Amino acid sequence: MSASILSRTALRASSSVVRPTAVRTLASVATSQSAPAEKKANIKKFEIYRWNPDTPEKKPFMQTYELDLNQTGPMVLDALIRLKNEVDPTLTFRRSCREGICGSCAMNIQGSNTLACLCR
Repeated sequence: MSASILSRTALRASSSVVRPTAVRTLASVATSQSAPAEKKANIKKFEIYRWNPDTPEKKPFMQTYELDLNQTGPMVLDALIRLKNEVDPTLTFRRSCREGICGSCAMNIQGSNTLACLCR
């Protein structure tokens, strides 16, 4: 019985010594990968059809935004979220799952009806 307790204690001691080393190794790898080289700006123009239901006498219009895609996620929905959060808080659109399941973010993008969470 005492041999069993000793082996458990030795196992705990050895595993606690190995873990910090592995964590330090992963942390140093993550640090070395987090410094990407500066990329050339990839500016994309977004033309969004706007309409305000509070002012029905005003006609719908196209509004243009420019966004650097290097600082945005790969999907159109990521760009729209960034536009809303950083450029124009009056921009509204529907979204829900961000996985292409619900269909809430269905939009006409470049002339075809598609989901903004799936379109690149």
